[in-house]
Amino acid sequence: MLSFLLIILHGLLIIFLYLFIVKVGLFQIDHQVKQKNYGLVVITATDPELKKGMLFNLTQKLSLGREASNDLAINDSYVSLKHALIIQKKGRYWILDQGSLNGTYLNKKRLEKPAVLKINDLIKIGNTVLQFKG
Repeated sequence: MLSFLLIILHGLLIIFLYLFIVKVGLFQIDHQVKQKNYGLVVITATDPELKKGMLFNLTQKLSLGREASNDLAINDSYVSLKHALIIQKKGRYWILDQGSLNGTYLNKKRLEKPAVLKINDLIKIGNTVLQFKG
């Protein structure tokens, strides 16, 4: 009888260890997906400093505008000094116009209010087009 109980306990221990390992492994995979890198890729630009294909990695916040103090400075007369802002909030990236004169465009539509960015969205600021990648 004792050996039977030991076999059952041994089996339960193996099942418990298997489930624990699977759960930890799935957590690590899920955690890696959430830590995915996001960025903006230059599609077109008149600013000679911005080359087609350049990648700008996104973190919590990215300011865009003509002023050199911006995270992404765009030398273009159609771009306001402080033009747009991309922020990360609740696991998503949002883009908002900062009251620019010529507007910020998302997929050819002028931004009227903050919008969530989706993979491959096109952002137009002045003569510069950027694509959201992830």
